[in-house]
Amino acid sequence: MEMNMFEKMQQLPFLQGLSLNSIQNILTFLKLDFNTYEENETIVHQGEQCNRLIYIIDGEFEVEYRSNTESYIFSEISTDCPHAIEAYNLFSIKRKYDHTYTFRSKGATFTISKDALNSRLLDNRIIRSNFINYLSNQTSKGISKSKFHLSSDIERRVAMFIRSNCMFDRGEKILRIKMEDLADLIDETRLNVSKVLNKWDSIGLIEQKRQNIHIPDIEKLPR
Repeated sequence: MEMNMFEKMQQLPFLQGLSLNSIQNILTFLKLDFNTYEENETIVHQGEQCNRLIYIIDGEFEVEYRSNTESYIFSEISTDCPHAIEAYNLFSIKRKYDHTYTFRSKGATFTISKDALNSRLLDNRIIRSNFINYLSNQTSKGISKSKFHLSSDIERRVAMFIRSNCMFDRGEKILRIKMEDLADLIDETRLNVSKVLNKWDSIGLIEQKRQNIHIPDIEKLPR
């Protein structure tokens, strides 16, 4: 059975735990900006000002990250909806998006202004608690992702580097990088990294082309 709008709203991370009546009350004073997108349309670009809360509520989308040094590009495909686009950056020092988000299919979003979030939503105890939990989880993920260089096992270190760039724990990933740059990033020799990738390619964990590593399923890589 298809969910109505209020039921969909209850699934949104920051609104979980609210009753339908509470959501109805919120919607009486909150203007939601709904938008539909065509395939290959971009929602936001990396580096763009983060000044609103955007939820992806339908569609398949790609998240792309370009490293500051331009040494690699990391992309992942997801249908994990609803998804809040980098709400943590609304209140960060830089207040800019870390990734580019583009629909791979037709899709839809809705937007809540930062002013409405500040003046209305965060006054609600449940929403404020949900938002604090969200920020805490993002901080925890950031700390764990920074430890990939500590492993002595080369295969695990390569896998951990790839996972350190993941926003989603499952699904398809694409890493565009030169072999020598990957070796430098994980403090390993180019030859050893090449051996790992060739092994993974031979057993179907990745599909390797020139400066392009396609990971069909990140969950199958070593841990």
